[in-house]
Amino acid sequence: MQYQYKNIKGLVFDKDGTLFDFNASWSEWCDRFVRELSDGDQALEIELAALIGYDKINRAFVPGSLVVSGAADDSVKVLSDRLPDYSFEQINEVGNRHLVNLPLVPVTELDGLLSTLKSAGLTLGVATNDSEASAISQLQQCEVSQHFNFVCGYDSGFGSKPAAGMLQAFCSATGLKASEVAMIGDSVHDLSAGRAAGVGLNIGVLTGPADESALSGYADFVLPDISGLPNLLFAL
Repeated sequence: MQYQYKNIKGLVFDKDGTLFDFNASWSEWCDRFVRELSDGDQALEIELAALIGYDKINRAFVPGSLVVSGAADDSVKVLSDRLPDYSFEQINEVGNRHLVNLPLVPVTELDGLLSTLKSAGLTLGVATNDSEASAISQLQQCEVSQHFNFVCGYDSGFGSKPAAGMLQAFCSATGLKASEVAMIGDSVHDLSAGRAAGVGLNIGVLTGPADESALSGYADFVLPDISGLPNLLFAL
């Protein structure tokens, strides 16, 4: 195994849509979330879903969806404006409660892939606009948390994507330069964060809502999914 990109020493992964199938988890979360907040009012349920960029009838996310590209509390802010009888904290509690036991569908066999990358000497991290606790819990649930040296969420104190703070924090924690890091993600927000931080490689994947045309202007490479990383990074 030889490096194709010898300067790359660390990989930072987005979580949903990159490590895990986006729709499997987040369509279920949206359904639960707006169902409770609408309290049996089906028209309100559809309206609340639309406000956060979720087409409830077709169980699909629309372009620009806050659930896809925003931080976890962005949806709460929008819904709190529409629901004056609920405080921000109450809506946030409902959202957090429905994060429990979401279906998790890895996009590929993660343990083997991450083991291959680690064995090549790469340092791995996760930067997600979900919460840090949720990310750690899901990685533990799938028994892959041991592969990651760094995990951060929107609430970890480094800001959220598309800003550079999460990637800068990864570099600070690991001692790597931004030019030695690759960002891997399924959204323009992920790749914009990579650009803002000045990473050495920006790699898009097509396992989230965005298509290749949306990602190609921001990515050095676009892969069908993260299982293609060894072939891209190494001469096997």
